[in-house]
Amino acid sequence: MKLGANLSAVCKQKGISLAELARRAGVPKQTLHNWTLGRRSVNVEQLQKVARVLEVSVHFLLYGEQDPFESLGEEVLRELFSGDVRVTVHRIDRRRRR
Repeated sequence: MKLGANLSAVCKQKGISLAELARRAGVPKQTLHNWTLGRRSVNVEQLQKVARVLEVSVHFLLYGEQDPFESLGEEVLRELFSGDVRVTVHRIDRRRRR
């Protein structure tokens, strides 16, 4: 996992310190520091907060590249709304029947 190097690079590129990132994301500075050193497992919720503040995807922080499936949602929506659409909704009752 390249998280430490990617996090450091994005912070440097955006001109934001770990202390400022920690404050804005609501994540302990020590956690971010440990991530940069590869010493700590990653909490997904914290990673999402950091990505949001840095305006990058979680995928980019983890792998250092754009998510190849990121635009897939846009393509599906464009196709879905390019013509007539029929949607059927069925309620699923998950309660046990006696």
